Amino acid sequence: MSRLSFKIPRLSRQQAFAEQGVTLAYPARSWSGVREDDGAVVFAMRGAEIHTAFDGFRCLLWAPVIEGATEWVDRPAKEERLAHCRRALAHGGADGLVASGAAAEIDRGCVYSLRVEKIGAEYWAFWGALATSEAAVFGLMSGPAHAAFEPQRMAA
Repeated sequence: MSRLSFKIPRLSRQQAFAEQGVTLAYPARSWSGVREDDGAVVFAMRGAEIHTAFDGFRCLLWAPVIEGATEWVDRPAKEERLAHCRRALAHGGADGLVASGAAAEIDRGCVYSLRVEKIGAEYWAFWGALATSEAAVFGLMSGPAHAAFEPQRMAA
């Protein structure tokens, strides 16, 4: 009995952004950018940093530098990411790509609609059931999306 299988083509982070119409400011270091045709923000997120729960998915997009603990941080790229988080929050959302593996490759055509939210000084992306207003309409959400949310930070 033969088994049919197919493999979704994987792209480098730079190729995935190019397919989304995004020119990266720092091609080797940028993990977010602005789509040229409509001005939408596109974020790449590491799959290992995505949190799953019954209510959907969430990923930390940006957190302040912890002085003394993260001195190695690429500050220009971090400032760029902060600007993109602020833009996405102001525009009501963004698109997301998930990078996985040692080479941080992205599955071609897998783009997620994100809701970006500021919690304290951090910016988080939400998608799945609670990331859409339909969840509230159908009674799937009884309060703010982050009411029962306990932020978990990944090591930078």
